[in-house]
Order: sequence, then C-alpha cells, then structure tokens
Amino acid sequence: MVSPKVPAEFSGSGGTLGVVLIHDIYGRGPYMRADAEALGSVGVATATVDLFGGKVPAGREEGIQLAGTLTETGVLEALEEARVALRSRLTGPARVGALGFCMGGGYALLGACHRPFDFVVDFYGRIERVDEVAGLRGPLLLILGSEDERITPWALTEFLPAANRAKKRVSVEVFPGVRHAFHRPGWEGHDPAAAAEAWRRTLAFLAELRGPKAPLPGQS
Repeated sequence: MVSPKVPAEFSGSGGTLGVVLIHDIYGRGPYMRADAEALGSVGVATATVDLFGGKVPAGREEGIQLAGTLTETGVLEALEEARVALRSRLTGPARVGALGFCMGGGYALLGACHRPFDFVVDFYGRIERVDEVAGLRGPLLLILGSEDERITPWALTEFLPAANRAKKRVSVEVFPGVRHAFHRPGWEGHDPAAAAEAWRRTLAFLAELRGPKAPLPGQS
C-alpha cells in the first residue's frame, strides 16, 4: 500500500489565502508545480501534497494502480496535515481551501466534506457518497467538460441534487465540447482555450473569497 505520508511542497506565506493542491493519477509532478507557481504569482500560498508516497507513475496504468492502493483515511489525514501546516504560514483571518484535478478533484471535494476547508475547487472529480456534501463548510467551484461521460452526468444527476438538498453553495462551470482532464497539458483531450478560461474562472472565484478590498493581483 502506498503511504501518503510525504511532506507537502509549500510555496508562499504571509498572505490571507491558501490552497492545498491535490494531484491526479500522474502524481505530484511538473503539472502540479506549474499550477502552484501560477497561484503564487497572484499571491495565493500553496501546499502541494504527494499522495503516492514519492512514487511517480510511468504512465496512466501505473497511476491507476497507485491510486487503487490509497485509503480514504490516509488521504484525509494527509490533506488535513497540509491544511494545518499551510494555515500556520498565513496571517490574519486567512482562508485555506482545497483544489484538485480528476482523482485529486474528488479528494479535494471529499476533504472539504470531512475537514474544515474554507472552500474547494474541483476540476472534474467525484465522490462516491454524494450525501457527504452535507459536511461542506464553504463554497464549491465545480469545473466540468460537456463530453466527460463519467463525471458530468454524475454531477448533474446525483451530486448537484444532493448539494441542493443540503443547501450548499455550488458554482458549476460546464465547458462545451471538451473531454475529461481538458486542463492537463500534453493529454490528448487537452483544450488550451477551455483550460485557460477554466483557470481564469478559478482565479475569479479565489478573488471573490479574498473580497473586494484585497483582490488577487491582476483581478479587477
């Protein structure tokens, strides 16, 4: 079994907004580090977790195998450890949220349902027990692709009704004509225009959380 007990990589400190970044099945690699750098450029501190215990999958199949060895308990412990450590690096009435992609998006959402994250951004990830959304403390931004045959139907027919029943704040962005994992560079389904717009929407969501008196750099 893979142990997620590998220290998170931290970037930035002293601000009032932080994000725990959670990788997809390809592990903590250049993609996640680029996202952490992009968040840092707008003043958002990050803690990028490594759920695969330092292992870097050689490809999709190995990534799926490693993902299958994770336990919910172990993942939640790793996310909470990163959340607490990141919060200690911030100042004032800071907020710490979770942001993830695919597998990591599902774990970001799961973590926010079970741990005191202040917000969550889920790029096309799912949780198995939708009623757990009752534990969500803050707002959720859910990013979907219209051609994602597994995640989008689940989100629209199962998750959103459950979130509505639980009276949770959910913003949904469905990007037309794109597939699962459209944000990941180098993947066959990558769509640069949709990825850029999804990222702009993410930054706008974060700016709203920071408030009008202290917007993200570059945000009006």
